[in-house]
Amino acid sequence: MKGQYRAAANRRKGLPVYGRGPHAAAPRILTRFGDLFQDHPQPMWIYDVDTLRFLRVNAAACRHYGYTTDEFLHMTIRDIRPRDEHARLEADLAATAGEQKMPQSSGVWTHLKRDGTPIAVRISSHAVTYLGHRARLVFALDVTAQQATERALYRSEQLYRSLIDTMPHQVYWKDLDLHYVGCNRVFAEAAGLDEPQEVVGKSDENLIWRRQAQRMAAEDRIVVDTGHPLLDREDTLTGPDGKQRRYLVNKLPLYGPEGAIIGMLGTLEDITSRRKAEETLRLQSRALDASVNAIVITRQVNRQDVIVYANPAFARISGYELADVVGQDCRFLQADDRDQEGLYLLRDALQTNREATVVLRNYRKDGTLFWNQLHIAPVLDSGGKVTHWVGVINDITDTMRYQQDLEHQSTHDALTGLPNRNLFRDRLDQAISYAARYRNQLWVVVLDLDNFKLINDTLGHAVGDSLLQTVGERLRAALRDSDTVARLGGDEFILLLLDQPGGGLSQRTVQTILEAVSAPMRLGAHDLALTCSMGVAVYPRDGETGSSLFKHADIALYRAKDGGRNQLQFYTEEMNDRVTERTLIEGHLRHALVRNEFLLYFQPRVDCVSGRVVGLEALLRWQHPELGLVSPVRFVSVAEETGRIVEIGEWVLKTACLQAVAWQQAGLAPVPVAVNVSARQFRHAAFVQEVKDALEVSGLEPRYLELELTESVMMHNVDVVIAAMSQLKEMGICLSIDDFGTGYSSLNYLRRFPIDYLKIDQSFVRDMLDDPPGAAIVRSIIALGHSLAFRIIAEGVETPEQLAYLKEEGCDEIQGFLCSRPVPEREAAVLLGSER
Repeated sequence: MKGQYRAAANRRKGLPVYGRGPHAAAPRILTRFGDLFQDHPQPMWIYDVDTLRFLRVNAAACRHYGYTTDEFLHMTIRDIRPRDEHARLEADLAATAGEQKMPQSSGVWTHLKRDGTPIAVRISSHAVTYLGHRARLVFALDVTAQQATERALYRSEQLYRSLIDTMPHQVYWKDLDLHYVGCNRVFAEAAGLDEPQEVVGKSDENLIWRRQAQRMAAEDRIVVDTGHPLLDREDTLTGPDGKQRRYLVNKLPLYGPEGAIIGMLGTLEDITSRRKAEETLRLQSRALDASVNAIVITRQVNRQDVIVYANPAFARISGYELADVVGQDCRFLQADDRDQEGLYLLRDALQTNREATVVLRNYRKDGTLFWNQLHIAPVLDSGGKVTHWVGVINDITDTMRYQQDLEHQSTHDALTGLPNRNLFRDRLDQAISYAARYRNQLWVVVLDLDNFKLINDTLGHAVGDSLLQTVGERLRAALRDSDTVARLGGDEFILLLLDQPGGGLSQRTVQTILEAVSAPMRLGAHDLALTCSMGVAVYPRDGETGSSLFKHADIALYRAKDGGRNQLQFYTEEMNDRVTERTLIEGHLRHALVRNEFLLYFQPRVDCVSGRVVGLEALLRWQHPELGLVSPVRFVSVAEETGRIVEIGEWVLKTACLQAVAWQQAGLAPVPVAVNVSARQFRHAAFVQEVKDALEVSGLEPRYLELELTESVMMHNVDVVIAAMSQLKEMGICLSIDDFGTGYSSLNYLRRFPIDYLKIDQSFVRDMLDDPPGAAIVRSIIALGHSLAFRIIAEGVETPEQLAYLKEEGCDEIQGFLCSRPVPEREAAVLLGSER
């Protein structure tokens, strides 16, 4: 129905009917300036060059000729001409057939109105392409009255003068010698004369355009001598202000009463402003077409702002061609996405007739989203009424995506895509506010992957990154939509679990997450069995602020890791005591070395066959004046974390070497002294040199020094480790792997290590008599070590039954309370004295 209404309205206005038939789309020029064509006071039409049928006419043509638009569109240009001019018409059409691209002037013709009245019409036409047809745009000027006036000049000089003086164009006439005989007032003003009479007897050489006089005289002479008129020719002449102006020139032979040529009649129409306007329109049109921004022009029809023009950039940005959108309201670009702040601002601007700039979400023809910065401005007519709106569309999709990416990067972890610490704290604060209002619980869970650094260093950072991404995905899958998982950095994650009706939180909730993370995974060519440790703080029991919950969950995590890892721990007040203890230890540890508070204890190693003491292991103790004898369990981990273990380890190494030399100088049995080397100490760049210095300062032979390394030390940067161990072996130092079987071992690397001993961890020895799998592990380690030519030392031997089993399986040495507890230097000397 809307289409029928629009078609009817267009017929009443003299516009073509769009939507069907050959008039489904208007040519660009008429689409833009249809109003100018329709409302022009001079009759205008467009006709098909091949069929001569009218394709479009304006309202002035309908009024002047008496035909309706529909009648015109069923006629040809032959139908408005008398039969005696048909031959001339055919000749004119044939002459211009090869010049379709050039503007043509077809002279003065006789046309017939609908009632049969003949009129004299001066025709000017231009080649155009309209609706895919080769066509011509025709301007028709009724000169019937002008010709009548010219004939009347012979009858009434007074009437002649009145008429020509009232004409808006310049009119003049010359005699056969091309001297001016007369002119109207408009011509006199243009020639710089005060009165028309001043022109009489003058030639063009006497007027302001004297530089063009010779050329003008040549044209005039042709008209006078041949009688052929010169019609509708454009020329540039000098105006009274000295500036060049553009004119439309007509020159006609002037006949006397007897029919002889007595001179020439000329008219000049100043078209300077018209040509400037046309040039301005052409440049503006080109600017619109060349603009990288989409430009749309709308007019209000039935309370809708329908599109009447869109430039090529609009098609490029939106995917819609001009034919797709003409006559449509611009709102179709928002599809169903109408709840936009920019739309409300846009409607307000349209209602108040003011300019505005808004940002909208629009959708292309293929349905994809693009962000649009739209600036609209009203177009006013001479009366100040809004007739159209111009909209400039700037595609800011890339800018919006960049801003969104920046916002995402500021709130999310780049590797896993999870929220980062900042976003987590924001969500935690919001969750606490909600929980406080409705008296709900919420849990903060800190999760740390066990041995991630070892895996990352051994298998490479690419595998480590992939592992973190996999863990992030597992955590997301294990949580509810209302929960949050964030990555704090490294291998540490944090969870926010919300209490919900019908889905309350329980320890099983967190245990499920722990199991999800610990499920076996395959990354590339590697099968990994990952474990993690988790600490939980509960709101409001463990804290009422985000910082306190975070702190207490972190304390619980440390407790889980201290407890052997792969554990879940809820925060308790006792854990806070442990933090206080750690703070205390760290404070005192800072000065322990310079205050000579450290000392060494020694525990013997005994040969399983002979029962003789074959070595001593140096064990660090801390004698604090206030805390008493501090167990290594209390301070070694703190020393590791703070980095003080490096200088402490250097002290242990030198002190153990000096003590071994002192025993030998005292005549005691010379046995090797074993020193534990921490991971951080061994990775210290100067470690090998420190060993050399300790041997040199003490004078101890290298064969009496053993260095005990853990598996974690040896699996970090294997090639560098092997190189350092080879240097130590070349010096004559013995090497052993401590706590074998509890770390991340690789048999491929084990065969490359230049070691002398494997020490079976006491956890396997303690349970081997009651645990068949544990016994099998002990047997396997002994067999493996012997196959690689290593001596085997069993730690933590406490009973004769354990000793008997180890001897039966071929273990070489034992160490444990069955032989001796760790003892001070004096008691260790007694043990060595008994060996002597």
